[in-house]
Order: sequence, then C-alpha cells, then structure tokens
Amino acid sequence: MIRLLALLLIASPAVAAPKIDVLNVKPDAAKPEVELTISVTKSGGNCDVRVDFGDGKGRTIDFGLATTRTMHYTYAKGGSYKVTAKGTGKSPCAAEKEAAVKVAGPAEKKAEKKKADKKSASKKKEAPK
Repeated sequence: MIRLLALLLIASPAVAAPKIDVLNVKPDAAKPEVELTISVTKSGGNCDVRVDFGDGKGRTIDFGLATTRTMHYTYAKGGSYKVTAKGTGKSPCAAEKEAAVKVAGPAEKKAEKKKADKKSASKKKEAPK
C-alpha cells in the first residue's frame, strides 16, 4: 500500500504556481496618473505580486481568487519610469514582467499659471525699446 501511494505521488503532476502573464500600463496623456492591469494564469491557489512603480514606491497585491487586478497610481512628477511586477511573500506568483511608461508632469495649478502669465506680461512691458 505504501509503495502504491509513493508511486502515485511521484507520477502525479505538480500543480503549477500561478504565473504573471501580463503587465499593462496605460498613462493618461494629461496627468501623471497611470492605470496598471496585471493578469495572472492560475490553476488554483492564491498568489501575491509586488508592483514597483520605478520611482522608489511600490504596492503588494493579493490576487485571492481573481485572475486580473487593475489599479491606479499617480506619479509625483512627469518622466520615464520602469514598472515591474514580480511574485512576493509566502505565496508568490511565478515570473516577472516589466513595462516602460512615460507620464506627463503634474497639472499646473490655475493660480500659479495666472501668476506666471502676469510675470511674463510685465517683463514684456519692461523690455527696452
């Protein structure tokens, strides 16, 4: 009986860890906000993913029963960043994905814009003839 159980355990295929399949990053052309969508192929079980936004900040996602998670993130300043998603924690998802993203700078406040416009206009008046 023990031999039969041992043989069954050896012959049965291992359940694969959930795997990160897709990391999709959609920047908003007018704001420093991005929408990230991460998809995982699962044959059962839970897994965790750590998303690093490329600016020194990150977030851990527990997939639970889901196969896709979507989140929004706002960068402090515009620029080019490398976003990575990789397994983490006690039940990490397999694989690692990365995506490059270019984001716009923060929206200029109206008061600051008016002040800059006034300053620019006064410099034009002061220009020598």
